[in-house]
Order: sequence, then structure tokens, then C-alpha cells
Amino acid sequence: MAKKADKVREAVKRYLEPDEELRSVGQLVEPPSSLVKHILPGLAASPTKYWYVGVTQKRAIFVRLTAFSKPNENVRFATPLSNVKLAAKGGIDLITPEQGMPQNFRFYFGAKRATGLDIDEFLEALTT
Repeated sequence: MAKKADKVREAVKRYLEPDEELRSVGQLVEPPSSLVKHILPGLAASPTKYWYVGVTQKRAIFVRLTAFSKPNENVRFATPLSNVKLAAKGGIDLITPEQGMPQNFRFYFGAKRATGLDIDEFLEALTT
């Protein structure tokens, strides 16, 4: 059975530019907006959205997952690494988000042994 890291690489690599190299991959969660949290407190099935992300030497490439945890080819974007900063709450924030796209993401890596996702490698790729 393929590890999650392999699935993320497959989903992201088709969006690489010819001169880009995929340095690391991860999975992120887009927390529900504060408005949703305020209107629907304690909602059992929160409207949380999950994203695959790949980091190259130039950009971070985001691909949203469907409700069935499959990459959604219609909801994706890329942003320069200079637009990505580490968040205090264990995730990343976009300094200037693309219109209609989220600004905040939290890490959703799971156990490295099970997923193959390495948060230390991911953080190094983001900051170098």
C-alpha cells in the first residue's frame, strides 16, 4: 500500500514547472472560518477542508482534496515561497492569499512512520 507521501507527490508533481524540483510534500488542514465557528459551535461534522501541498525551490503548490480524499483538479493554486510564513499555531499562513483561496493552514502530517510525511523535511524546504 502506498504511503500518503507518495500520493501527495503524485498529485502535486503534474503542476511542476520544467525548472522546478519537488523538495518536500505535506498535508494541511484549512480550519473553519471564525464566522462558521461562531454560527455553528460544537458542530460534529465541521466544514474542515484538507489540502496537499508540495514545496519546490520557488513555490508552494496547493491541491484541495474532495470529500472522498481525492485531489480536486479544479481547486488548486501556487504561490511564491516568499508569500508563505510559518504560523505560531503550527502551520503556515499566506501573507497575500490569492483571491478566493484560504489564508491559514494547519499541519496535518500524522505519524511519519505511517504516512511517510516528514514535517522536519517540510519545514526545512519552506525555510531554505
